[in-house]
Amino acid sequence: MLSVIAGLFTANAFEWFAHKYILHDYGRNRKGRDHYHWDHHRDVRRNDFHEPVYEHYFGEDYDRHRAEVESLLFLAAVVTPLLPIAPVYTITLYYSMWNYYHCHRKSHANPEWAKKHLPWHVDHHLGRNQDTNWCVTKPWFDYIMGTRVYTAKSETEKNPLGLDLPEWANEWFSSIIENTEVERARISETQQLQAG
Repeated sequence: MLSVIAGLFTANAFEWFAHKYILHDYGRNRKGRDHYHWDHHRDVRRNDFHEPVYEHYFGEDYDRHRAEVESLLFLAAVVTPLLPIAPVYTITLYYSMWNYYHCHRKSHANPEWAKKHLPWHVDHHLGRNQDTNWCVTKPWFDYIMGTRVYTAKSETEKNPLGLDLPEWANEWFSSIIENTEVERARISETQQLQAG
């Protein structure tokens, strides 16, 4: 059980780190391999979170899609030597890579699903500050690192874990963060949208 928790935690930390430092920092270089991420941001903002590339596996923008798949396959190869030493941990990392790909793809192919199930990712793309909300699958490291910023663009998750839990558990986990901060952020975002 601890190996599963450690694997999920490691994957979420890496998701946050890679998105922030590799895709956003290195990706700013127009000649760099990771610049496709900024094209992704541009297209998603133009289409209210929808990106047609994610509706199919092959097509005119296959290069952008391929870069994401190749990166995940590379990461899978990097962690594979851990398999004999920590099989459950490594399999959890494999699962996390698949889950990332599945969630990211589904979110941009179906924005309404994303607004309900991945609001932090919707806020990352459609909020005023795209240098926040780095996590895709779950918002854990955004809460830990203080980069979870709420916007009026999506439904806010019911708890910091981003999981469907019984109401009593939602209330307990939500008490960890100030709900007034959530409401203040939404009001501020709404006012900025109306003014701009």
